[in-house]
Amino acid sequence: MIDGADDRLPERIQTPRLLLRRWQHDEASMLDNLVESNVKHLRPWMPWIKFEPQTVSERVTLIETWTREWEDGGDVVLGTFLDGFAIGSCGLHRRVGPGALDIGYWIADDHTRRGFATEATSALTTTAFGVAGIERVEVHTDEANEASAGVPAKLGFRRDRVIQRAPEAPAESGRLIIWTMAKADWR
Repeated sequence: MIDGADDRLPERIQTPRLLLRRWQHDEASMLDNLVESNVKHLRPWMPWIKFEPQTVSERVTLIETWTREWEDGGDVVLGTFLDGFAIGSCGLHRRVGPGALDIGYWIADDHTRRGFATEATSALTTTAFGVAGIERVEVHTDEANEASAGVPAKLGFRRDRVIQRAPEAPAESGRLIIWTMAKADWR
């Protein structure tokens, strides 16, 4: 099930086990607790973790920024909820150019290896291809992050190319794998 309006990316996606929906400003404490309890798990791979710790007030501002970007037709950042509890975050991003969206995701350490990232990414891919003009979806993973790379591989994304770049997080190799899925090839 997909809910959306105007040229905005959908703000709510239901999967068999998960609810993916936009973060609300009154959930800043929930997001704060989720990130804080996963800093060690996220630090090796997520460049944005270098800005941690943040205050709850800073999280409110961050969520409000995500909301404004979404309202203006930009990216959508979604909480990943299981039985009403936040277990991660994901999103659709317009940063890869016209006709394409990029999917980002992370799952809390105590919920990894249960298929939640794959389930969310599958739903995000289906959702992306329901957006007018989207013909390609990408997932970017560092070559050293085998767990994250397993997600697009399981879903049939094609390993399109590798880009050399300076590592942005401590465990990164500097070799960014670009996984792609064409709309014509999706299920």
